[in-house]
Amino acid sequence: MKKILVPVDFSSHTDITCKYALEFARVYGAEIKLFHTYFDQVIIADTSFPDTLDMSTIYNEELMKEIHHQAERNMEELVQKVTLMIEKEKIQNVTLDFLVLGGEIEHELRDLCKEFHPDLVIMGTTGKGNNINVWGKVSTFIIDHAKVPVITVPELKDYREFKTIMFSADLSASNAESISGILNLFSVFSVNLQVVHFLKKSKVATNAYDRMKALQLKFGKEEKSEIIKFEVIEIAEDNQKSVDQYVRDKGIDLIAFQPHKRSLLYMFFTKNITKKNLFATNIPLLAMPAIEP
Repeated sequence: MKKILVPVDFSSHTDITCKYALEFARVYGAEIKLFHTYFDQVIIADTSFPDTLDMSTIYNEELMKEIHHQAERNMEELVQKVTLMIEKEKIQNVTLDFLVLGGEIEHELRDLCKEFHPDLVIMGTTGKGNNINVWGKVSTFIIDHAKVPVITVPELKDYREFKTIMFSADLSASNAESISGILNLFSVFSVNLQVVHFLKKSKVATNAYDRMKALQLKFGKEEKSEIIKFEVIEIAEDNQKSVDQYVRDKGIDLIAFQPHKRSLLYMFFTKNITKKNLFATNIPLLAMPAIEP
């Protein structure tokens, strides 16, 4: 891993998001690019009076200039904070870069991903002012277009080490590739991976156990070394409570999943994340893409 992209909106927990990026950059010797984009469209009033139109245009142009300058000031402050983190922790092998652009966020992100080619994206769970819809839209776009691991960091007080990771397996054919990706991404950390499939009791007669066993056989070496564990858990209808309970019981530090439109975690990751969703708000989430065979 050589490049980490960190989209920021200068919300209150941006510092923690950057801390997570630094921990990955530290062990990989990677470059971090902080990226912020702001809406830069000038809104011209609908009027038939030229004088009023001119005043409105000038006003909006001045407003856009101020928004641009404020974004640059915010980025400068953030870069200073991250630089101080690097100096304080005496990190030698991290490169820090930044970019501030005006425009439509999805368009700018698409172009940046094509140019920068990130190996990992790390961003906050919610945007400034808890703007979940906008930030969820960005998460969705990155997952669908960047095709790289994406970690979202919730509003935590401090960095939490990765010790126990849960992979929510849907037992699709490409789960093995996602698991390999997770093991590779965290190979520089000392982690245990719990591969779990939550099976509703009404569907116990399915072949979930056979598919989990087949998946398990592909990682016999890692299982023998106690790096990974496989488990099928029979649950009632309320999937969320079951996941919450498992997270608490096992002390899960991060939840990973393979993103696709039907995935429950994909919906939590990209759309409405509320305080009710314990595992979505208090624990970092990792969308680990895989290529379908």
